[in-house]
Amino acid sequence: MSSRLGIAPIVLLLAGCLAPDAGAAQDPIALARAGTVAIEQQRFGDALDAFTAAAALQPGDASLCFGAGVAAFMLGQDDLAQRRFECALALKPDHLPAAMWLGDLHYRAGRLPEAISIYDTARLRSPNQDLEKQLALWRREYELQSRFHQVRTARFTALFERAADEALARDVVARLESAYWRIGRTLGVYPPAPVTVVLYTREQFADFTRLAEWSAAAYDGRIRVPLGETLERGDELDRVLSHELVHAVVVGMAGRSVPAWLSEGLATVLASGGNGEAQPLLVSGAGRPGLSTLHRGFIGLSRPEAELAYASAAHAVRRLLEHRGAATVVALLRQLGRGASFAFAFQQHIGMPYEEFAALVARD
Repeated sequence: MSSRLGIAPIVLLLAGCLAPDAGAAQDPIALARAGTVAIEQQRFGDALDAFTAAAALQPGDASLCFGAGVAAFMLGQDDLAQRRFECALALKPDHLPAAMWLGDLHYRAGRLPEAISIYDTARLRSPNQDLEKQLALWRREYELQSRFHQVRTARFTALFERAADEALARDVVARLESAYWRIGRTLGVYPPAPVTVVLYTREQFADFTRLAEWSAAAYDGRIRVPLGETLERGDELDRVLSHELVHAVVVGMAGRSVPAWLSEGLATVLASGGNGEAQPLLVSGAGRPGLSTLHRGFIGLSRPEAELAYASAAHAVRRLLEHRGAATVVALLRQLGRGASFAFAFQQHIGMPYEEFAALVARD
C-alpha cells in the first residue's frame, strides 16, 4: 500500500541525487545512501533516521526531505510525511515526486481540494500527462462529493449521494460501530477514529478507484463501498465493512509496509468472525500461491487468482493466530510501525524465520 508512484522508482530517483556537493561533508551523502538502501530493503525506520540526520546536516537538499517523507509515509506517520514533502517543495518547487506523494497523502485523508491544488500547481511547473489524468479524475470526484449527504456517529461518517439512501447509510455506520467493538475485542486494539465510508454506485466506484471488477470495497484512508447487491444482504455487508475496517486497524498500527498476505489474511479471517481456530481450507496446499508471491497488493489479479491469493493469505493468518495468538500478531504489527523490517519483526515475535513459516504453510 504505497503511493501511486511506487517504491522502486523512488529508490532510483534518490540514488540519482547523491552526487557529492563541493561544499558538503561526506556524512550527509553516506547517510542518504544508507537511507536509500533502507527504503529499497523496506527498513523504513532506518530510512527515516538516515534521511532526517542527513537533512539536518545539509538542510538545503530537497531530495533529503523527500526521502524522509517517503519513509514517514510508509510508516503511517502522515503528519511528518506531509511536513517533509512540503519541505522538499519549499526547497525545490518543481520537485514533481514530492508533489505527487503529497497530493496522494491529502487524497487518502479525504482532503480533495488540497490534493487538487497541489497537482494543479505541479502541472503548471512540470507538464505531465499522468498529472492531467489524475487531476481530471479528482475534479470529477470532488464535484460529485460536493453533493453528498452524510450521517455521522462518534467514530464513523458515511457519505452518500442520494437522500433516498440515508437509511442505508445509517445502517452502514451502525454495522461499523458493531464491527468496531468486535474487532477491538479480538485484537485488543481498536480501529482508529474517525473513519469515513463513502458509498458509490458501482460505476462511480470503478471510475474513482480503478480497481478490478471483482473488488467488493476498498480502503485507502477511507472505506469505499459500491452500492448494489452486496449492500442488500446484511451478512455480506457486515463482512465487507469489517474487512475494510481491519485494514484501517493494520495501517494504524503498522503503516503501509505490511505484506499484502498478512493484511488481507487478517481482514479475511476477522471479517468472517474468525479468531484463529482451525477452519477448512478453501484450496489445497498445492493449489495455493506461496506467501513470497503475495507481498504486494492483490488488485492486479484476475478473479480466480484473487480467490487463490485470499485463500492462501487467510490460511497463513489462521496458522499464526492458532500458534501464537492475536496479541503476538499485534506486537509484530506494532514493531513494523516502529520501522523494523518484516523479516526481523517476524522472527522476533513468531519465533521462526519467515521463510521457514512460509514453507510450513505451503505444505499444509
